[in-house]
Amino acid sequence: MAAIEAIIFAAAAGFAFVIAITIIVVVGVRQEERYSTLANRNAPSAMAQLARLLLGRHVRRELDEVAAHNSLADDQAPRERRIGSKN
Repeated sequence: MAAIEAIIFAAAAGFAFVIAITIIVVVGVRQEERYSTLANRNAPSAMAQLARLLLGRHVRRELDEVAAHNSLADDQAPRERRIGSKN
């Protein structure tokens, strides 16, 4: 009987954990959308910062700078011309 109660408790605790994380992410993303701060380094609140961590938006600043540099290089690259008939 104790094993069944332990399994039920573990399932209930897991379900409660998933619900809590879902609520944290929903609140954090709403704050990010409301203040339009996803591109900024600082989140508007602790919930938004935790949502960034959970959703994988927490990246280092150096990676953002490298991506910006690569997009500038792409804009300056010569474009390929279309070869063939114009139908």
